[in-house]
Amino acid sequence: MSRLDTLKQKVEELYTSNHPQADAWIDWGYPDHVLVVANLAEKIAKTQNANIEFCVAGALLHDIADAVMARKRPEHETESLTIADNLLQESGFSVDEADQIIREIIKPHSCDPEIPTMLEGKVVATADGAAHFVTDFYPLFCWRHYGPKEDYSAFKEWV
Repeated sequence: MSRLDTLKQKVEELYTSNHPQADAWIDWGYPDHVLVVANLAEKIAKTQNANIEFCVAGALLHDIADAVMARKRPEHETESLTIADNLLQESGFSVDEADQIIREIIKPHSCDPEIPTMLEGKVVATADGAAHFVTDFYPLFCWRHYGPKEDYSAFKEWV
């Protein structure tokens, strides 16, 4: 098994472990955001001659702390980077590769406060942004925060 396949397996196990403190979005977030970002990152990386393995790894890990804690917690970003580092190294990435993926791809993926400078970081940031428009991200966000809680289908129809 390749190290990327190992990483994919570890990420899936963590996201589907039903951690009691996981972010409320986790049921939707893993299949409908994380995997979408990874798929888009792979496609963009191929067209831009970027390191596909690094792009997919960064995409899989860009929101990883969601699997174990709510995003609003102040330690979310630090925990995300720690989990990412551990999973990368457990999957066979070197310390230097893990550091580069974390520093250049994962950390600046949201372009706030820093913007990615490495091509692979730009690929993941683009894939992450695009994923919000090719999925139900915005309607789901509005429904969970502002809409009637009982029926997402009715809310989507109303919107």
